Amino acid sequence: MLDHQVPSLKAALGRLYADLQTKQVRGVVPYQVFRSETESLGLSEKARGRLADALTALKLRIADPPRQEAERERVRSPRTDMARRLLDRFADDAGMVDARAVEGVARLTGLSLSEADELRSGARIAPPPGASVPTPAHCGAPPEAPVTIPAQAAPVTSGHLERAVTAARNVLSADRFNLHPAKRILTADEEIGLAVLLRDGVAQAGIEPTDEELSGLPPANERRRARDCLVVHNLGLVHSLARQFTDQGLEYEDLAQSGMLGLMRAARKFDPLMGNKFSTYATTWVRQMIGRTLADEGSAIRIPVHMHEVMQKVARAERSLLSQGLPIRAADVAVACDLPVATVEKVRRLSRRTDSLDRIINDGVHLGDLIEARTAIPGVEGTVIDALTEAELHAAIAALPDRYAHIVTRRYGLDGQDPATLDELGKDLGITRERVRQLEVKVRPVLELAFTDPAGAPYLALRRILTDKRVTAASSNAVQAITKDRAKRDWSAGVNALRAFREREGDRLPEPDQWEGDFPLGQWVDEQYEIAGFHGTELPTHRRIVLESLGMWWQPPPRPTRKRPVARPAPPAPAP
Repeated sequence: MLDHQVPSLKAALGRLYADLQTKQVRGVVPYQVFRSETESLGLSEKARGRLADALTALKLRIADPPRQEAERERVRSPRTDMARRLLDRFADDAGMVDARAVEGVARLTGLSLSEADELRSGARIAPPPGASVPTPAHCGAPPEAPVTIPAQAAPVTSGHLERAVTAARNVLSADRFNLHPAKRILTADEEIGLAVLLRDGVAQAGIEPTDEELSGLPPANERRRARDCLVVHNLGLVHSLARQFTDQGLEYEDLAQSGMLGLMRAARKFDPLMGNKFSTYATTWVRQMIGRTLADEGSAIRIPVHMHEVMQKVARAERSLLSQGLPIRAADVAVACDLPVATVEKVRRLSRRTDSLDRIINDGVHLGDLIEARTAIPGVEGTVIDALTEAELHAAIAALPDRYAHIVTRRYGLDGQDPATLDELGKDLGITRERVRQLEVKVRPVLELAFTDPAGAPYLALRRILTDKRVTAASSNAVQAITKDRAKRDWSAGVNALRAFREREGDRLPEPDQWEGDFPLGQWVDEQYEIAGFHGTELPTHRRIVLESLGMWWQPPPRPTRKRPVARPAPPAPAP
C-alpha cells in the first residue's frame, strides 16, 4: 500500500511547493498560509516542522509561527492533554475537582512546573468544606471581599498514623511466630505504620533516615525490625519483577539479589505522609536497580547505563513491529523510536551477545574445548621480540620520576595486576583523583615521544629527554617542563603545520616561502635549522626527536681542511 501512496504524496508535495511559491510575500511564505496548505496532507506537527526545514533548504523560506500560536501548540502537548483527560475522571456532576486530585494527576503524569500551573489554571477546583465561594463579578453581583480558604489537611493525619503504628507493632509480634511471613500481604495501614517505625516514630515521620544510621542499629532494634519486616513481606514483588529480566545475561538469583537492594532502598526512602502504596513506590526502585545491574554486569563488555536504556527502547520497538507483521529494518525502527538511523545501527552492533569460552557446557566440558584452534603457536622469533619490547617498555618507565612511573605502571597494569582506578592511585599517593588524572595526561605524551624516536631506542631517548640540561635548568620537574614547552603556541602550530604538509606532499620539505594555511611554514623550518645548528645539538632533545620524526635531518659539521705543503723547487744542478 505504501508503494501506491508514494507517487500521490510526491505529486501533492510538488503542487504544494508550486502553490507556496506563488503566495510568497517579500520572499517569505506566511505561517498561516503554510499551515492551511499543509492541513490537507494530514501532517503532524513534527512532520510539518521537517517539511518547513526542507522547503527552507530549497530557498523557500517559511515565516515563524506567531507567539499566540506557539502558546496554543505548547498547551496542546500530549502530556498536558493526557493530564486533563485523567483529571476529568475525578470531576463531580458540576465539573468541580478536588485540589488534591489536581496535585496527584500533575505528579502522576510528570508535568513540569509550568505545565502544572496551566493544569491548575484550567481546572475548576472545588473549595474545601466550610469555605464560602465568592460570586464572580461578571454575573452582575457586587464584588465581595476575598475569602481566606483554610489550608487542606495532609493526606495522612496524626490519628491515622497512631492507628497505623499500632497495626505495624501487631505485625511485628505476629511474625515472631510465623514460619513463612513473606506469604502474608500487608495492608495499607500496616505499610504506613512500619514506615513510621522505621523513621523512629510519628514525630520523625517526615525525616528520611540514612544508610549509615540504619546499619548502625542492632538487629533487635524496633526500627531495624520494621525495615526488615517491610522488605520480607514484599519479596513477592521482587521475584515478579525479576522474572521479566531473565535471559539478558544474568542468572535469576543475581537479578533477585539486585531487586532486593532496590527494595531495601525503597523501604528507607518511602514517605508515609504522602499516602502512597508501598508496592507502587518500590516498583520503580526495584526496576532501576535491576536495570543498572544488567548494564554493569550483564555482558562481558560493559555498556553505559544511558546506552543500555536506548538498547531496551530499540528492542521494544522491534518486538512491537514484529508483532504487527512489519519489517524491522533500521529505518523502520528509527522512525518507531524517534532516533537517528545511525544510532539504531550502533545499538544493534552493541546488542550482539557475547559468551565466555570458560562456560561449562556439560560434564565439565568448557565451550572453548569445542572450538577448533586455528591460531598457530608463535615462533621463537616472535616470542623473543615480544620479550625485548616488554623489557624496553619497563626500562623506559623506570627512567621516569618515581611518582610518574608508579602511575603509569599501576594505571595500565604493567606489574601483572589489574589496572588501578584513579581513586585507588589517589589513595596510594595521598592526592586526589583529579591530580592523578592530570599527572597521567602530562606523562603520556612524553612516553609516546620516546617511543617515536627514529633511532628505535625508547629507553635511551627517554633518558636523554629527561636529563637534558636545557630542560632541567628551567624546572626541577622535567616532565612538567616538557609539557609546558610542547604547549607553546608557536611550537605547536609549527609542528601541526609541518605534519599536515608531510601528509599531503610526502617526503618533500617545504620551500622557504611555503605557507600552510595562515602559518609561514617555510620560514619556521628555516628558523629551526638555524637554531639547531649542526647535528641539531642546540635544540632540546624532545624538540629534536619531534622534528626528526617529521623528516628533518641535520647536516654534519664541516671537517677542518689542512693546507697542502707547497712543493719547493729543486736546487739547481752544480756546474761541471
